[in-house]
Amino acid sequence: MGGTDSDDLPPEEVERILKEAAKRIRKYGLETVAIMSLETVKPLAYVGGELSRFALSPFLPFLGRGMDNLGEKLITVFENRENIEKLIKLLEKPPEKEEEEPN
Repeated sequence: MGGTDSDDLPPEEVERILKEAAKRIRKYGLETVAIMSLETVKPLAYVGGELSRFALSPFLPFLGRGMDNLGEKLITVFENRENIEKLIKLLEKPPEKEEEEPN
């Protein structure tokens, strides 16, 4: 399973993934912890992405249908320092008012 070039993901998909990550982090009130963690790992983002491909990718298909594709997208997005910085900025600004989803 080779790496996905970041050009394979359209900017809209990257933006959607970042917004979903921010939403989930906010859901649990972990903005401060996430920002501190992201700032800490940002310099090693590319290396972490490559290690994830090596260590985690072989196991993703066993987690369920489509997990290998989702895992590869997440690795691709978060191995880019610019995307980590975008996520940090999303977490630093106040959350947008979102329509509540029906339960």
